[in-house]
Amino acid sequence: MELELRVQGDLQDDLESELEAAAAPAGQPLQGEGASWLVGNHSFSYTDNARPRVYTHRVELQEVEELKASAVEVEGLALVPVQYKEDFNEGTLLVSLVTDVSGEEGERLEELLVTLGDSYVDVVRRGVSETPLRMRFGRCLWQQGEGDTRRHNLALVADEGQPDSPLGLAAINQPQLGRTLERTVATAGALDLLVEQLHSQGILTEEVAASIKAAALPHELTPRESREFCRTDKIESFWS
Repeated sequence: MELELRVQGDLQDDLESELEAAAAPAGQPLQGEGASWLVGNHSFSYTDNARPRVYTHRVELQEVEELKASAVEVEGLALVPVQYKEDFNEGTLLVSLVTDVSGEEGERLEELLVTLGDSYVDVVRRGVSETPLRMRFGRCLWQQGEGDTRRHNLALVADEGQPDSPLGLAAINQPQLGRTLERTVATAGALDLLVEQLHSQGILTEEVAASIKAAALPHELTPRESREFCRTDKIESFWS
């Protein structure tokens, strides 16, 4: 579909930016009513004899089919998406999906997330493409549901063989954050072992041991607890 658009000079930069961001094949589609579009061929001209200056854009739009996988298969595990989308970033395919798993499926997914690391495996997007694609797990978040059900927000990245991207925002507070996480896990393990040892030797009663373990469980911070993370020893350093 071809369109001809006319805009005044003060809107030219904004329109140009939007059209460039939606450029095929890997741009961010323009959202229309019931459809999405990528920009194919695009040119513009302007007239100097008009005040304000008027720009005429000739745009070729390509309708984008909304992709929705019926299942995403990873190492024999079929994950059924609650939400699904695909994006391209500099030629790299990124698949994002939300899925609910429990029981053996939940255990299998956790095993894959823990053991695969940055390894690449064959992934099939049923309903999108039956051809396996080599992908790795990216950021994978989860939320506890009822019983043993977990809702996962998973990212799969097809960037095998490409050079590593600069860390960018991922480098913020690193390596300090990584070291803090390591120490937190080690401290939690040491506390759990200490309570078990003291309980087995009769120094702590069952009730006291249970209460200590309960206090050590992660929980949603209260406003007062959150305030502690706003503490600084040099408040003048944050004044601007």
